[in-house]
Amino acid sequence: MNDILTKFDHRVNAPEPHIVVLLADIDSIRGEFKSDIRMIPQKINNLRRSALITSAGASVRIEGAKLSDEEVEKIMRGLAVSKFSDRDSQEVQGYLETLQNVFDSYQTLPLREGVILSLHNQLLKYSVRDDMHRGGYKKKENTVGVLGVDGKVARILFETTPAYLTSKEMGELTGWTTNAFEKNRFHPLLIIANFIVEFLKIHPFEDGNGRLSRILTNLLLLRFGYQFVQYVSHEQIIEYRKDEYYIALRKSQETFKADHDTIAPWFNYFLSIVKEQGAKALLYAREENMEAVLSPKQSKVWQYISGEDEATPGGIVKATGIALGTVRQALNRLMKLGKLKRIGRGRGTRYVKIIEI
Repeated sequence: MNDILTKFDHRVNAPEPHIVVLLADIDSIRGEFKSDIRMIPQKINNLRRSALITSAGASVRIEGAKLSDEEVEKIMRGLAVSKFSDRDSQEVQGYLETLQNVFDSYQTLPLREGVILSLHNQLLKYSVRDDMHRGGYKKKENTVGVLGVDGKVARILFETTPAYLTSKEMGELTGWTTNAFEKNRFHPLLIIANFIVEFLKIHPFEDGNGRLSRILTNLLLLRFGYQFVQYVSHEQIIEYRKDEYYIALRKSQETFKADHDTIAPWFNYFLSIVKEQGAKALLYAREENMEAVLSPKQSKVWQYISGEDEATPGGIVKATGIALGTVRQALNRLMKLGKLKRIGRGRGTRYVKIIEI
């Protein structure tokens, strides 16, 4: 175990100052989300459903699938269907069910090899061509590459762990990660980032490694209190920033055979993704939360202002049909909530929405 500690500890020990700042920013979002956000169950369900759809669609598209989110939603509405006519649909269905399982049961899914193998089995549950190898480590070599427009590997990024060493290296990785978590030896986000980049380097399965890495990212973030992952898809953010994703992986993993390997490029990318995810979730939750703290007429005023660059009391009265006195009360309430600022005085008074960053 000492050799493994040495192998991984130096990667996450004494992170650079800007990484420390990113960690603090993400933890601040986590704390604010946990303490200040109160959403009604219907809004929580709506956000989770949206995240499931966008996560599944983005995750399979990163691997070359062509399904749109609208098509993913259609598949989601037919969850009882057990067979699909094409591989894209099979992969989406497996991702939807596996991620739903993680959202529902993450507290009872520790990071163990058995859990990883079980999640892989579930992920490829509907993929007919994967019947022979799902739920088991690879028995033949594989590589990591970038797909071309024809769906074939256009460029190899790095060589993966040989098949005969896969079980050994997965045992070492899960052992180090579990030990680091249990003894609080490093910040959990650094431990998670190291696990994911090393998992992708090992590439332990014949297929489904990228998708499973994103499932495991959701699982580990949820287990360590980053609840916002249920409301905004990190998979979708990765899809939008896919070129950066491959560059960060390549720059980190090409150092693994050097004397002093580093995953600093991966830290930068991974943590920026999580921060963006958390910031979006916080914004969405605040927007959804507004309906719980406003009266129906106040909500109507807020909805109108949200779609305008600026608004005047008279313009709001004309657009909504709400009495001027009630409009003024709503505007005062929204200013107290930090949602609006007032510009000017008297007849020139207008209100603009405060953009939160």
